Amino acid sequence: MAVVGGFVMWRSTRTVHWRELAPGLEFATLRGEPYCRSGSAGIAAVRLDPERVRLRVHHYTQTGGQRPFDIVEWQQLTHAVAVFNAGQFYPDFRYMGLLASGGRWLSRDAHPGYLAALVADRRGPGGGARVLDLSNQPRHPDSLAWNEVAQSFMLFDTSGTLRVRRSERIANRTVVAEDRHRRMLVMVSEGGYTLADFAWVLQHSPLQLTHAMSMDGGREAELVVARGAFRYASFGQWLSNDDHPMGVAARTPLPAVISVELP
Repeated sequence: MAVVGGFVMWRSTRTVHWRELAPGLEFATLRGEPYCRSGSAGIAAVRLDPERVRLRVHHYTQTGGQRPFDIVEWQQLTHAVAVFNAGQFYPDFRYMGLLASGGRWLSRDAHPGYLAALVADRRGPGGGARVLDLSNQPRHPDSLAWNEVAQSFMLFDTSGTLRVRRSERIANRTVVAEDRHRRMLVMVSEGGYTLADFAWVLQHSPLQLTHAMSMDGGREAELVVARGAFRYASFGQWLSNDDHPMGVAARTPLPAVISVELP
C-alpha cells in the first residue's frame, strides 16, 4: 500500500473481505484483472444499509464558495464517512440532469438521455436510498418524491442488459448499485476500464448486484473514506500527457458530490 495525501491507497486479493466501519456500513476492495486497461485493477466498494446510513447530495453553490472543491476538501467540509463524485456537469459547473439536495432542486432540467437516478430520503414511507431506472418511471422533478436526487445513466438493469454503448474509451469509473438484499453499493475503480468491461466485472463479482448506474468517470471518478483510524482515497487518473500529471496535484474540482453519513 502507499500513502497519498494522508490517505491510504489499499490493494486487495481477489476475495472480497468486508470491513465494518459502522453498523450498516462496510468497505472492501476487489480486483478486475484482466479487464483493467490502465493503472491499478483495484476497485473500492462501500456497501451500506439504506435504512441505517444516509446519502446526501451536495453542490458547491450551497456553501457560498466561489469554486468547486476537490474530493478531500469535500470530505473535510461535510465530515462525512465517505464522499464520492456525483454525475456529469457542464463546463460552467452546472449539473447535467436532475439534482436535488435537502428537498431543494438545484437543477430541474431532466437530461433526456440519462435514464437513472440515485435517490434518497423519500417524502413518505420507505425512506431508504434507491437506484431508479427512469426508463419506466416519470422524469419530471415534481413526480420524484425524494429529497436527494442525482440523475445519470444506467449501466445495467435488473434483466442484466448492458445499457451503454460498447466503446474502447478507457477511464476511471464510479458506479452506484443495489444488491439482492436491497443494500446500496458505491464502487470506484483505481484504474481505467471501458464501461462494458467494468459492467461485466461487477456483474460477475461476488457482490450480487441487481442493477447499477454510472456516475461521472475519468478524472472525476473519486472517493474518500474516513472513519476513525481508517483512511482510503482514490483519485481519477489523468491519462493524457498533454493534460496534467497524475498524483495528488491532479485532484480535480468536483461541483457536486454525494456524501455517506451516519445518523
